Amino acid sequence: MPRPPTIRSLALELGLSVATVSEALRDSPRVTPATRARVHQEAARAGYRPNPLLGAALSAVRRSRHQHYRGTLALVDIAEGGRAELMLFHREVAAGAQARALELGFKTELFWLGATAPALPPARLAKVLHARGITGAVLLPFNTAQDLGDFDFSRLAAVQMDYGLIRPQLHTILPDHFLSMVHTLERLAARGYRRIGLCLEQRKDARLKNKWIAGYLAHVRGDDTALPPLVSPQAMTPALFLPWFRRHRPDVIVGHVQEIVAWLRAAGVRVPADTGFFNLNLTERTGPCAGLDLQPRRLGAVAVETVVGMMHRQERGVPAQAQTVTLEASWNEGPTLRRV
Repeated sequence: MPRPPTIRSLALELGLSVATVSEALRDSPRVTPATRARVHQEAARAGYRPNPLLGAALSAVRRSRHQHYRGTLALVDIAEGGRAELMLFHREVAAGAQARALELGFKTELFWLGATAPALPPARLAKVLHARGITGAVLLPFNTAQDLGDFDFSRLAAVQMDYGLIRPQLHTILPDHFLSMVHTLERLAARGYRRIGLCLEQRKDARLKNKWIAGYLAHVRGDDTALPPLVSPQAMTPALFLPWFRRHRPDVIVGHVQEIVAWLRAAGVRVPADTGFFNLNLTERTGPCAGLDLQPRRLGAVAVETVVGMMHRQERGVPAQAQTVTLEASWNEGPTLRRV
């Protein structure tokens, strides 16, 4: 029975040193792209499979001797309307990703997808990343759905955050919107709120596969007194919100639009004495309030950990079966809810 290929046998076959082959298999920037490609091609032909446990142990030994730069990870976002500017939630995700990458010996660099500079179209960006020797990427939570069928993922270990891709399907890191909503409603009910109203802009829920509304409907199922949610197909306005509020009189409102607090007070409603407000994403708050911390920095850190793990396991390209990692949001008290 033939012996399985090893790094040493690959080195002999290619006429390279063992150290060079080892670095190339780990996509080290210290090896030229052409040599890395040769090594990976020969490894695939020979059926070489790395031992992840041994690799992790050797990596730990190397780190204990000295910390060093291991490579660059790409953070990719969409330049909405040609604007290369991170929104607050994305800045928090990027900060968490950068901090965790540094701990693992990597740095992060931001790239933009779009039609005008500094953004690049998908096919061009893929070539730039390859030329730079960047083999790991985190796709930040796209605000609008994107088709990246023209993007060559074959050389990348990549994950997406939220359901921002029409195609392809990558491993996904995102908040657990459904469970976070269910637990929020349970906690509000335990605090004595009986008429819980949900107000959403449809676009906010659609990009999450309607998980906010699904959590709400699961919670109120079988309750004939439950209030119908207000899901607006356009931006929420006082003209849309106030008639719904006057008709159903919720004692607490759950949603993203904190301007609701000002609309209520202008209508003579005391917040939180008469009606409370709970924000589903604290990075969107416009003032002090109770709400959910979706943990964007932790999400960024987990995304980096996932990508680095894929790189160590030589996992590249679009996965045969995409997996999802979810993190439940954390509750934060604030002045828009009655005291316990």
